[in-house]
Amino acid sequence: MIKELTGKHVLIIFLTFFGVIFIMNGFFVYFSQSSWTGLETRDAYRKGLKYNQQLSRSEAQNTRGWTMSLKKEDLPGGGFSLTAVPRTAKGETITRLDLSVELKRPTHEGIDQKFTLKETGLGIYSGKVGKQPLGKWYLLVTARKGSEVMYRSKNELYLK
Repeated sequence: MIKELTGKHVLIIFLTFFGVIFIMNGFFVYFSQSSWTGLETRDAYRKGLKYNQQLSRSEAQNTRGWTMSLKKEDLPGGGFSLTAVPRTAKGETITRLDLSVELKRPTHEGIDQKFTLKETGLGIYSGKVGKQPLGKWYLLVTARKGSEVMYRSKNELYLK
């Protein structure tokens, strides 16, 4: 025998349906607020205003024709060593540079690191990095002579 569908039953079905929707939306809001914000660039507006300066620096770098080879070697206790060899357009190594490196994680905030590479040989720059979480990283290399930025590169690095 089938029971009659009353207004009380419809109200319970209606409240249950929307109650589940509200609870799920609450979970989604909580998890979206507690996870990565998606913000990669701080102060994007001011950086955007200086975009023409960035283009000029990039053109000057391309005119110089410098290149840089990077070599990563895993260390036994975890971490890795990084070796950089900058070269002129003629293939000669470049000495007396200040090489700084930023190790940036594109999916997480707060674990980015900055370090410098020291000149360990004639035009050979090296440094060590401690153990990092596995995955994709960006390696931003900046070479300066005095206060002038001579070379910049952005490289992808996969830690396995």
